[in-house]
Amino acid sequence: MPELLQDGLPDRSSRSKFDFQSWADGQAWKFVKGEDYSSSTETFRYNVRRWARDHGFEAELRPYPATDRDGNEIPLAKADAIALGVVLRPAARADAA
Repeated sequence: MPELLQDGLPDRSSRSKFDFQSWADGQAWKFVKGEDYSSSTETFRYNVRRWARDHGFEAELRPYPATDRDGNEIPLAKADAIALGVVLRPAARADAA
C-alpha cells in the first residue's frame, strides 16, 4: 500500500553535476560532448535551461551539429549535436520597464 506523505512531496534534488554560476557571466561558452559533459546534448541543454530558470538567469543556447567526412553539417534530427554554445545572463525583471 502506498505511503501518505503528510508533508507533501520532498524537494527535488539536483542531479546535475554542474553549478553553472561559474559561467553565468554573459559571455559565450562552448561545452563539448565527451569532454565537458557525457549525456546527450539534449539532456545537457535541458539541465542548462533548468539551472538558469531556477537561479534567475536566461539561457541562450546554440547546438553545434556533427559533420560528415566532407564537412557538411548532419541535421540535428539525424545526429546528436557535438557541442553546445551557452550564454547565461541575469533574467530581465518583469517590473523593469
